[in-house]
Amino acid sequence: MNVLSLFDGMSCGQLALNRLGIKYDKYFSSEIDKFTLKIAEKNFPNTIQLGDVSKLNLDELPKIDLLIGGSPCQNFTFAGTRKGMSTKDNIEITSLEQYLDLKERGFEFAGQSYLFWEYVRILNEIRKINPEVKFLLENVRMEKRWKELISKIIGVQPIFINSNLFSAQNRQRLYWTNIKVDELPKENDLTLKDVIHETGENYPLTKKHHEAFLKSYKWKHCELDEKSKPLLASYYKQPPHCPYIKSKISESGFRRMSPIECERLQTIPDNYTEGVSDTQRYKMIGNGWTVDVISHIFKNLNK
Repeated sequence: MNVLSLFDGMSCGQLALNRLGIKYDKYFSSEIDKFTLKIAEKNFPNTIQLGDVSKLNLDELPKIDLLIGGSPCQNFTFAGTRKGMSTKDNIEITSLEQYLDLKERGFEFAGQSYLFWEYVRILNEIRKINPEVKFLLENVRMEKRWKELISKIIGVQPIFINSNLFSAQNRQRLYWTNIKVDELPKENDLTLKDVIHETGENYPLTKKHHEAFLKSYKWKHCELDEKSKPLLASYYKQPPHCPYIKSKISESGFRRMSPIECERLQTIPDNYTEGVSDTQRYKMIGNGWTVDVISHIFKNLNK
């Protein structure tokens, strides 16, 4: 099996395949972020890096059996711009043909969510060679019109999965796939106490950061105790925009979550992201997949 992962990030797709013991011949990755590339290379040195998805030429690759990717979500998420896929001139993009025409004519696009169309371009090209290709596309909950458009273009309806079924966090995502997915488990009883790491006190939250957070944000789900099941997505960041938990040592009475604790929330091995700054670790963990969710989807790949 040959795998092509678009927007591969730190290669959570490979983590899921390896967790299940699914063998693959070649794993091709399209990614441009230098920090996630460094982490992917550290953990999976045999990954074949292809660079920019918009310049990807499938003629140079063997037959692809599995296409995966989570296209950028910033323009879809309810916490973002919600502009969906459009040019900077506010031309909404509703078909691959329109996108390719605008791309050829040199239009500039708003944000990065338009890169969904690169996923579609590549999926369509693969289907010409391998009509039986398996695929997975992940993205956030979004407005109905964009969800329906993506479903129409991809050809399947998405599966809604909250990561709280598999981990100690709430993380609601949509998964479009033609892989047969087993029935989802009922919500587990994991909470923050199950991911607490002994070095967490090395991440104090100062009174200054705490006050800045309260001034800017009113989302109480970021103030956590050990019984919490936090809502974590873009909040894997440096203070004040990060989740924090109660602490007896910190002057504010709270501390930041450590990178290892955030890895555990995403069901990633401890210190998987070690090797770059904490800022970059938080960022790539937040942009990554909950690996146990992907593993559940991949269970039937060999059937």
